[in-house]
Amino acid sequence: MQHHILINICAIFGVATAVIIVCKFLKIRYIIGYLITGVLLSPNTTSYFADMDEVEVYAEIGIILLLFTVGLEFSFANLKRIKNYVLIGGASQVLLTIFLTAGFIWLMMRPSIEESFFWGFLYALSSTAIVVKTLQDRNKMATQHGKFILAILLFQDIMIVPLMLFTPLLAGAGGNAGEELLWLLGKLVLMGGIAYALARFVIPFFLKTVMKIQSQEVFLIATVFIVTGIALLTEKLGLSLALGAFIAGLIIAETDYNRMAISCFLPFRYVFMSFFFISMGMLLDYRIFLTDVLWIVFWFFFALLIKAAAGILAAKILKMNWSTALAIGFSIAQIGEFSFVLAQSGLEYELISKNNYQIFLAVSILLMSVTPFIVNNAEKIHPVLSKPLKLTSGV
Repeated sequence: MQHHILINICAIFGVATAVIIVCKFLKIRYIIGYLITGVLLSPNTTSYFADMDEVEVYAEIGIILLLFTVGLEFSFANLKRIKNYVLIGGASQVLLTIFLTAGFIWLMMRPSIEESFFWGFLYALSSTAIVVKTLQDRNKMATQHGKFILAILLFQDIMIVPLMLFTPLLAGAGGNAGEELLWLLGKLVLMGGIAYALARFVIPFFLKTVMKIQSQEVFLIATVFIVTGIALLTEKLGLSLALGAFIAGLIIAETDYNRMAISCFLPFRYVFMSFFFISMGMLLDYRIFLTDVLWIVFWFFFALLIKAAAGILAAKILKMNWSTALAIGFSIAQIGEFSFVLAQSGLEYELISKNNYQIFLAVSILLMSVTPFIVNNAEKIHPVLSKPLKLTSGV
């Protein structure tokens, strides 16, 4: 069809607008409205929108713009200050989540060791898109728990690559894991060197030249060129587009034009982010809530508690107080965007059944739906929990 893409975009925004208006009256957050829109437009719900593959492209652009703006607001200097959070905190959270999840699932369900660890992979990642957006909306990115959360999310975004490499190995396919990891480390070092050269010599000179024209439109075009170029370079090296976008943001943050870049990209980010949440809803078959609702409830609380426990332990390893540790643990207690990519890979290699895949999607969407509420109230968890303890100790 000649206007196929325009018709799909019109349908998406039309349904989304109607759903969000209803959500506004019911005092439901917009993110949940986007997820509901996706379920309504899903091929499992109606055949009319069955071929909307380009939504996934828009969703990926949304994640790229989100990570780019996070990089803009963070900078290399800030990243250097939290390097221990990234390396120690991030690694602790990911490894604890994998082993706690794999251990409990193996004890409860007795699947194969490979399948147990694959579920650990899925649970290890949190939602960068939702958590970062919520923290930004509440101006909490600069708090101690905000910095630690961002550090963990960045580490997770890097870890998606080795987790994707290990998935076929768990299924008995693939090559040498050691060689693959060494190759990955080499790519990261190479990307770090390229980023340093771009930040030190290339990008400042390029933007300074562009700004001589004194045109915001030309600046916007030049910035899009930088972001897409660096993102495509990281993908070419076998890393994620989102990581490249974050690096691009860090580089531009070191220039004198970071505030201008933020003002230019903020409206676009919110438009494309809506596509991401809608695309998540489109993967779900709503009938799973009719057939497996008890399992969905069980795995919802299982994932919430396991991920919160891993985040709390990671924070305590770095000797943070209980108030901060609890805020961190519960803020990252959801399933991440890249987990959907991993789940589809696991489906391909038969590490997860189709029914369990749908249960996983349902649980993930429910966790994403409650995440804004949890993140906004995360700092209140410790005072609420400490009141009964004070009463008990006083008796």
